Amino acid sequence: MHLQEAISRYKGGEQRMKMYYIANVRMPSEKAHSIQIAKMCEAFIEQGVDLELVIPSRGSGSLKQAYTLAREIPLRRLAVMDMYFLGPIGYRLTALQFMLGALIYVWAKVLSGEQFVMYTVDIDPFSFVPLMWIPRPLFAEMHGVKRPNSLRRRFFRRSHTIATNVPIAEELSRTFNIPSKRLLIEPNGVDESALRNLVSQAEARRHLGLPAGPFALYVGLLYAWKGLEILADAAPLSPLSIHLVGGTREAYERVTGKSGKLLHFHGLKPVSERELWLAAADVLLLVGTARNADSYRHTSPMKTFEYLGARRATVVAATPSMRSALLDKMVFWYEPDNADSLARAIHEAHTSKEAPAKIRAGYAFAAEHTWRRRAERIRAFIGV
Repeated sequence: MHLQEAISRYKGGEQRMKMYYIANVRMPSEKAHSIQIAKMCEAFIEQGVDLELVIPSRGSGSLKQAYTLAREIPLRRLAVMDMYFLGPIGYRLTALQFMLGALIYVWAKVLSGEQFVMYTVDIDPFSFVPLMWIPRPLFAEMHGVKRPNSLRRRFFRRSHTIATNVPIAEELSRTFNIPSKRLLIEPNGVDESALRNLVSQAEARRHLGLPAGPFALYVGLLYAWKGLEILADAAPLSPLSIHLVGGTREAYERVTGKSGKLLHFHGLKPVSERELWLAAADVLLLVGTARNADSYRHTSPMKTFEYLGARRATVVAATPSMRSALLDKMVFWYEPDNADSLARAIHEAHTSKEAPAKIRAGYAFAAEHTWRRRAERIRAFIGV
């Protein structure tokens, strides 16, 4: 069934349109993409979308509890044999199992006559592509660019695409000739509760057991592609001590090849504590590197709006991906891979008379990018 016919039936009241959100992701997990999926599913459901999240059986437990949601998300876990222990081959074999299981599951819905839309995301390079063979409206969230091949070309001719930043949208449009009417640019979001329930710095530090004294904070998992080595290089130059939430010193040194002796590590913390850590800091750090294409052009970090919503001065790498998303009036920029520039930006963010105005502008921008507002815009794009 074509998109317009399906949506016309929905709007005409013949059937209630259902959404199957299909993603090859372990949930719950500590990774940002699983948090993003949970928050978007919650936002769709709160707007009345009849949503079911279809994921592999690699995970267990309550999503509501793990991600501090207001409600449970209807789930369908498809059985897979977890073969990740085999390395890259096992990863592909496990993804292949999920891909086949998802096709069978959704095709059964088609054969029963059910009308629905499909929503998917590019967790891995290929498991989303076979959904183009399901004769129902298809919407795909892309968090990175894709190399062209015949199957992907067919996929993007078939799907409507949501890109998480301008560089991704531009490159996908050029590569796959996606017309503007089938392409939406929509960055990630932030919880409205995080914007409303702000705690004071003193209260946050008391709760976390942190001593007095200003510090700059990086929050996030420790991946090599992020360019985190600059934090060690900037530490002896920075007027503020630099703290990290998201990993250990040992993990940092293994990933970056740099000594972490001048950095302060707090390990991996629950999602529920994130707001407290942001409130406890004086300056928040969003790093990026020109040495990795994903970091430089394609990333759209969820913590962007969490940082801005925390009402703290924010220092951001001046990469094309972040320049396309933020304005000078909101943040303090530093030159990617330049430790001196990062140290100067931390000093400016902490002492500049411009900081309060930037904080206010950033907070207002974050308020336009809650998960609810994001889901509203995507739902309008879908047309249901």
